[in-house]
Amino acid sequence: VLANADANTYVSGIGVHWYQNFIAPPSVLTTTHEKFPDRFILATEACEGTFPKETVVLGAWERLESYAKDIIENLNNWAVGWVDWNLALDEGGGPNWSENFVDSPIIVNNTNDEFYKQPMFYAMGHFSKYIPENSVRVNIEISNDTTIIGSAFVLPDGNRAVVILNQSDEEKTIVLNDAELGSLEFF
Repeated sequence: VLANADANTYVSGIGVHWYQNFIAPPSVLTTTHEKFPDRFILATEACEGTFPKETVVLGAWERLESYAKDIIENLNNWAVGWVDWNLALDEGGGPNWSENFVDSPIIVNNTNDEFYKQPMFYAMGHFSKYIPENSVRVNIEISNDTTIIGSAFVLPDGNRAVVILNQSDEEKTIVLNDAELGSLEFF
């Protein structure tokens, strides 16, 4: 569509879904950005529990890691945002008109009139809390550790934000080096 001169004028951006990320690496987003740098890329319609018999898993921290990894990879490859398929569903992963029952960041228990914030809720909250609108992504280099990934931003007020995901079970020491602000070490 974007390669067509007539259709191109009607497109502001590109929405991408995550369901089969194992087929195409996140770098495909960078390739797309390089071809059409004047169009935004928005990661849309993500959710866990998409495969049969997975649906809702209460308290699944590996799903937080999956969300965080996908968000970081998308942001590092020119996505301007990341949207979940559903913010809240019931304990069976519904309601859903297409009977595509999946997990969500908030699970509602109608029987007991309560809701549960899933780990995925906190992953999404972490990014939205620390990376406000109009932040600009900057390069981040992570050396000597393939289990650590992250994304860095200059915020509209000039401050910096770095979101890091430790994909291992080991505690890590992180040293942030900023050419202007110096170094910061934390555990």
